[in-house]
Amino acid sequence: MAKPTPLQIRNIVMAVLMAGALVWNLSISGAWWLTAIFSVGIVLSLFSAYLNRPGAQP
Repeated sequence: MAKPTPLQIRNIVMAVLMAGALVWNLSISGAWWLTAIFSVGIVLSLFSAYLNRPGAQP
């Protein structure tokens, strides 16, 4: 198994933090647009981590 790159680690950490913020926002019945921003951020962070995996073709 390949060691994750620093960029992958950063992206995964950001996805986890945004997931926490998403759960918090849903628990307090926050604004719908914040939920949408957190959701898009999670998807983009995870997709970026996937694209920056070791051995990915340029």
